[in-house]
Amino acid sequence: MSQRTSALESTVLRLLGRRTMVQNVEKVGEQFQLITIGGEDLVDRKWTAGDMIQISFGSWESRAYTPFSYDATRGSLEFIGHVHNNGIGSAWLESLRVCDPCVFVGPRAALDLGTVARPALFFGDETSFSTAAAMRATPHGYRDVSFSFEVTSPESCRKVLDRLGLSQARLFQREPGDRHLDAVEAHVLTAFGPSTRGVFTGKAASVARLYKAMRRAGIPGKQITNLAYWAPGRKGFSGVQR
Repeated sequence: MSQRTSALESTVLRLLGRRTMVQNVEKVGEQFQLITIGGEDLVDRKWTAGDMIQISFGSWESRAYTPFSYDATRGSLEFIGHVHNNGIGSAWLESLRVCDPCVFVGPRAALDLGTVARPALFFGDETSFSTAAAMRATPHGYRDVSFSFEVTSPESCRKVLDRLGLSQARLFQREPGDRHLDAVEAHVLTAFGPSTRGVFTGKAASVARLYKAMRRAGIPGKQITNLAYWAPGRKGFSGVQR
């Protein structure tokens, strides 16, 4: 636990926090870390695909990550973190070593991916890769799910998506002024059928734009699940990984 942790925060974490240890760190490409954490505090816990964990860094600073797998017997979970060299979460991911302590709250409800009917369309960005991979832990796995992501570096992202079994994902490279979202919107509208379920995650502005486009096209809101993870210059989103 950080030396910056106050007495009150220490009490809260002692009551609610899980104390674990980093069991494995695997660098995937230039911008991603595949992290395994575990310990007795994680044995036989309740976990639903799409749940988040809130990792504490002290001084009431925390970041949320979505595990894509959980082993109740071993008491371990795995998640992918995006290293973007901007923020406390990114710095933490880069510094991680095996046997480092890790304190977090959760797993807690965020997205119940197990209830997402098929066919489904999943949209996100680099902060969404671990959530997308959690679809594999649902009863239907990746079956009948199409994945689309807006990314800065398609080449770097392909490496981690291949590692997660998401090699068929459609990637849209970011452009100045978010011009790439024109193509994203057209693709999503074309791919969305009468019974398609949408899961939109990642950057708040992108999620909002796609949701509004779907509604203008007459698609009922109940067919779409939104969860914004971040917005430029802001922190504190329930799903923030920055």
